[in-house]
Amino acid sequence: MSDLLVSVLFSSYNGASRRLRHTLDSLVRQDLPHDRWELIAVDNNSNDDTFDLLNSYSEKLPITVLQQRKPGKSGALNFALDRVKGDLIVFTDDDIRAEPNWLRAIVDCAIAHPGYGVFGGRIVPDWEKEPKGRFIDWIPMGSTFAIVDETQSGPCDPTKVWGPNTIIRRELLGTSVRYREDIGPLPGKIFAMGEDAEIIIRLAANGAKSYRCAEAVVHHWIPASSVTEDWVQKRGERLGYGMPALFPDEIPGGVRLSGVPLPIWIESAQWAFRAAMLYLLPQSKKRFWAIWKYYYMRGYRAGIRRYAPQTLAR
Repeated sequence: MSDLLVSVLFSSYNGASRRLRHTLDSLVRQDLPHDRWELIAVDNNSNDDTFDLLNSYSEKLPITVLQQRKPGKSGALNFALDRVKGDLIVFTDDDIRAEPNWLRAIVDCAIAHPGYGVFGGRIVPDWEKEPKGRFIDWIPMGSTFAIVDETQSGPCDPTKVWGPNTIIRRELLGTSVRYREDIGPLPGKIFAMGEDAEIIIRLAANGAKSYRCAEAVVHHWIPASSVTEDWVQKRGERLGYGMPALFPDEIPGGVRLSGVPLPIWIESAQWAFRAAMLYLLPQSKKRFWAIWKYYYMRGYRAGIRRYAPQTLAR
């Protein structure tokens, strides 16, 4: 157990144009010896210098660079999973900055808790511009920015493990458990969020237990352009779009109109009415959430049509 090998995986679409170099530099500073871990980075159909940038770190990192022309983060991660060697698989993103002891903390946590198969570390915001005002207190930080700022280690609900600090024992994945490629980031259109949560939920259903490792910390980059009411509210639509894929049993049964259960239409209409009534009023928490829920329900309806088109009679 003390010789656990770690495989770090991420995919990058045009990362060279954004924060990829910062991510790679933080991995260079890891205090876990290179013979204890590997990095598999997938250039996912980029049209910038991502591939060349990744390869330029070949003498600084234990890195394997792959190219996947088919767009889609989930497919790119599956492509990488077929090549991993590690006992622990660490899923992250190309816009994080890892603390120097990140990987060592993950290994220590996995060794100390052999009965757990899934681990989640802290994900703290790395703001491009520190937000001000009451608005920041209203944001659902987890679903919007993949933030998990829980400072206490211990067993946790599997639905609380997500984002760029997700760790799974390789034995749980085997050769068949993979990401659903119909969920996750795709360029140029709305996509269903929650590809990382979905695979954890599946593992939990098969008995895998989850543990929060608060000592393993990454900083997730949040550009200033994402910290606006309008952007966050519309982000809710992506969240809603993915919910029917993650939690199909929560979709009401009975009569459907245009493929959507009647209770969902009623709830959608209620939030649309509230959003319309509050839209022209000054900024407030009530106004923010009414508009957020309007977009969420719009995404949820589209997600039902996409992921649960059949009539569910319950």
